[in-house]
Amino acid sequence: MKNKIEVVLINWERPHNISKIVTSLRNQSIQCTITLCDCHIEEVFALDKDTIGRIDRLYRWSHNLGAYSRYLPLSAFDHEYAFFIYDDMLPGCRCLKYYYKCAGQLKNFGILGQLGRIIDQDGIYRPKYVPLEDIFVEADIIIRAYFVKTKYLYNIVRFRWHLNYFYDELPEDDILLCVSLKFYENLSCYLLPINEDVETLVNKEELPDDYSLCRRPEHYVKRMLFVKKLISYGWKPLYLQ
Repeated sequence: MKNKIEVVLINWERPHNISKIVTSLRNQSIQCTITLCDCHIEEVFALDKDTIGRIDRLYRWSHNLGAYSRYLPLSAFDHEYAFFIYDDMLPGCRCLKYYYKCAGQLKNFGILGQLGRIIDQDGIYRPKYVPLEDIFVEADIIIRAYFVKTKYLYNIVRFRWHLNYFYDELPEDDILLCVSLKFYENLSCYLLPINEDVETLVNKEELPDDYSLCRRPEHYVKRMLFVKKLISYGWKPLYLQ
């Protein structure tokens, strides 16, 4: 039976993290297809041959689009679900099975995740995690790892063109994806119910985050301004609904 989940990773400047994540994905309790977008520039950040040999689909280019790089092969994604995972955390061995189970329970959703944000009532984006509960919790934005039905992914490209969002060399892809599904499909983001089994966590272990965009001085100002632009275009975060 064909795998239901395609996990998409980016290799830029943390190849050792990618190697660990690929090992974790190969040890999951359900099978998945591993797709890697490899956009490293310097040879020191190249993946080792063993890791490459455990990847199912490899795309390689030298132009860096930051996190948006994960969507460049979008027309080739052909599984029921796509799972985009950042390279600074290690998922537990039952992570994919838990996401897949939750997707079957909720059915009508845009993005599922375990880490999210809710925009404050003043319209400001702030780095505050939304607490998990024993039920699905709606959030404005899912960050760092997002589980989505592949058939809806085209909306991120559609919305980027609608916004004329080409001035940013490193687009805020997580915000763009979440908002595009709400804007066009009226599909909301949800955090998964809390689970005591640590092996269901997407961030069972936090990995080194050298070169991370969240370390840039203007990171949260940049995201705040983008959120304001989205609201001006008609997106309604939870506090406006």
